[in-house]
Amino acid sequence: MSSIDNFEFRTIEEAEQEAFDNAVKYVFAVSSTDPVPEEEALKPEWTTAAFHKGKIVATSGGYPFIMRLNGKPMHVDGLTAVGTEPGFRRRGLVREMVTRRLHEVHEHKQQSASILWASFGAIYQRFGYGLGSSHTFCKFDPRYAAFQFRHEVPGYVRIVNAEEGEPLIRKLYRQFIEDRTLELERDDDVWWTNHFGTKKRRSYCAIYFNANDEPEGYISYNTSNLEPSPEEGPDQKLFARDFIYLNIQAYRALWEFIREHDLVGRVEMPMPVDDPAMNMLLEPRALRLTLSDGIWFRIVDAAQALTQRDYSGPGNVVLEIRNDPECPWNERRYELETDGETTEVAETNKSPQLTISPNGLASLMSGNASLSELNRIGRADVTDTSQLRYFNLMFSTKYRPFCRNGF
Repeated sequence: MSSIDNFEFRTIEEAEQEAFDNAVKYVFAVSSTDPVPEEEALKPEWTTAAFHKGKIVATSGGYPFIMRLNGKPMHVDGLTAVGTEPGFRRRGLVREMVTRRLHEVHEHKQQSASILWASFGAIYQRFGYGLGSSHTFCKFDPRYAAFQFRHEVPGYVRIVNAEEGEPLIRKLYRQFIEDRTLELERDDDVWWTNHFGTKKRRSYCAIYFNANDEPEGYISYNTSNLEPSPEEGPDQKLFARDFIYLNIQAYRALWEFIREHDLVGRVEMPMPVDDPAMNMLLEPRALRLTLSDGIWFRIVDAAQALTQRDYSGPGNVVLEIRNDPECPWNERRYELETDGETTEVAETNKSPQLTISPNGLASLMSGNASLSELNRIGRADVTDTSQLRYFNLMFSTKYRPFCRNGF
């Protein structure tokens, strides 16, 4: 009998919710003793836990998200809360839980992919996850973050309260993510609870209105004192949670709004790799950008997922997926034909024009890596490299993939 047979794997029951949450808190060093807010907690039916003699020793769960993939909505499993208590690690519990979730996602036929933020990317690459996005983070002094060229922007930016602002920023966010990749739809109220502050924390939201008083962008943020406090200069920090804009005028207006906080000495903000700031600032180095892995992406049902994104135009390709032991049903040869918006995928016996690993397919589908890049590093093998330019364009995305939501 293998050691894995000594454990029971199942969803938790309502009475086990607190024990599940406490196990997650221990693994991720959450010191708060407050219960997880009901609206943020994983529902029991979204969980998979490992039990040893009736006690939870390993946890996992998944939020049912709708994610944009080059402008199209895709239902995905947001894998989260994956952890094992010391004393039970390196026994295959994570592998068993993650594999079970992938199989359940496939069996239910409602979600065709899985996404996650990884504490260690090395863990999830073993399960076929590929890098779906790169995440940049800036920490800059707003005094040194001026634009190269000054333009007068008509309109104004105003701080709003929840009653006035929430319906406006919900609409702006929906418009903003329409043609983007990896951004999550926020239909649930829980996504918006922190934008205007809570009983325990002040947060703010400011909206840009154009010359016709129409909202075209917003920033949600909070401010705090710098620790340690500098001996000279501004001693506040501004953290921007959302920076949403429908056009470059809104971007400029919101950026200048940040710079008008004279007591702020440091601004912190996540941003996509193709954020306008690098090409617009007088001194881009002032951003002090750091680059890290972002969302890890896993195609669970390739035949379905390949139809669930827009392509750059009409195209046809025969591809073969190899080496996918976690999702063996993907190990097929597919012919993809698209007019750019409508795509048909069918199994075929034709010779493949490219073969690709599940990790490589994820990075290609998200637009985080071109087929040329994947071919160079061995995550894909293109039969006729003269077609690479054609395939690169076909799988390109309108914007670089980016997700601003933690989960």
